[in-house]
Amino acid sequence: MNRSWRRFICTFLTSALVLTGPVIDGTFMDGYIGSGIEQVFAKTAKQKKKEAEDNLNNTNDKINNLKDQQSQVSNDIQTKSDKLDTILAAQKQLQTDITNKQAEIEQNQSDLAAAQEQQQEQYDAMKKRIQFMYENSTEDNVWTAIIEAKGISDMLNRIEYVSDVYDSDRALMESYQAAVEQVKQIGEQLDSDMNDLTAMQDDYEKQQSEIESAILELENQKEQYASQITEAQQQAANYQNIIDTQAAIIQQQEAAAAAAALRQQQQAQEAANSSNSGGSSNGGGSSYDGGGAGSGGTISNDYASGGGKNPSGTTGVSGSDVVAYASQFVGGKYVWGGNSLTSGVDCSGFVHEVYAHFGISTPRYSQAFKSVGQAVSFDNIQPGDVVVYPGHVAIYAGGGVIVEAQSTKAGITKGRSVQCHTILAIRRLV
Repeated sequence: MNRSWRRFICTFLTSALVLTGPVIDGTFMDGYIGSGIEQVFAKTAKQKKKEAEDNLNNTNDKINNLKDQQSQVSNDIQTKSDKLDTILAAQKQLQTDITNKQAEIEQNQSDLAAAQEQQQEQYDAMKKRIQFMYENSTEDNVWTAIIEAKGISDMLNRIEYVSDVYDSDRALMESYQAAVEQVKQIGEQLDSDMNDLTAMQDDYEKQQSEIESAILELENQKEQYASQITEAQQQAANYQNIIDTQAAIIQQQEAAAAAAALRQQQQAQEAANSSNSGGSSNGGGSSYDGGGAGSGGTISNDYASGGGKNPSGTTGVSGSDVVAYASQFVGGKYVWGGNSLTSGVDCSGFVHEVYAHFGISTPRYSQAFKSVGQAVSFDNIQPGDVVVYPGHVAIYAGGGVIVEAQSTKAGITKGRSVQCHTILAIRRLV
């Protein structure tokens, strides 16, 4: 096969797997194991998963930044609203001041009218007195008072009387004129005060309009941030779906590759056994087909290479000890690639860490568990045995159920049927 044709096949198969995410069976995988195509599949899925994880991190950073900006806008809105409340309160007080000042102006106008009226009345009375004295000069005229006086004392009294009348009238007129002038000055001051109040009112109305416009603009910005956050959260959800999908594809690819590799190994072993025995099979092991699978899964004859033996433990650790320890972490997190029973772990990491607690070394890859310990038939399965599925591994807990790091959504669980998936192998490590 030339290089161009091989590249075309790799590209086609990669696209088919990544776009559709099919469950790959062992037969299909057998066709490309050893050809290098499985590396293309795995690399493509891992690249897509890594890209999605990077995009998710960037999107989450974007969401956090948008939320910070939205929070700042909310603070600005509150500050503007507080200032607007202050201005509205000042306007309310100003309106009261304007009303009171208008009342003062009206009272001043009334006082001015009264003062002017009194001034006019006094002026009219004074004119009448002058006219009277002029018309009756025989009694009140100064010269008459001098001539007809009976003496100097009488003359002075008469002159003083006339002079007092004039002085009194003049004093009264000056007094009324001063009163009118004072009322006018008060009126002018009131008019000036009113002009200041109306100018202040105009300024408050201008500030109110500007703040209301600013608040409206900030509210629009807040809505825009909310819309951008919603869009970014949807993008984050899409990236998370891509990550989950690619993780599942990677699991399927690795499981299928391991199953195909195991088949090739078993076929080679069978061929070697057949050659050594002259073509006869040693056939000591039990095999299981789909007919005995029961609920949700099948029992593959791939794991029966141990001949259905029921080996005895050699580690000094009981299977019930393993199950008891593993069960402590039920409810914990499932984290892809995680290695902490408390902070997060995936399926193979869970089994690996549980057995590591007892000083038993195990692989870190689910399909590699098919080659550790001793093979056990399904009829002889016991608590603590490791059960290997396509792309998954768990610990048999007894009673037909398993304890496992199940999935990102479910976390670490105990209670699924041991036959929830096709069983590829059962291995006893204790």
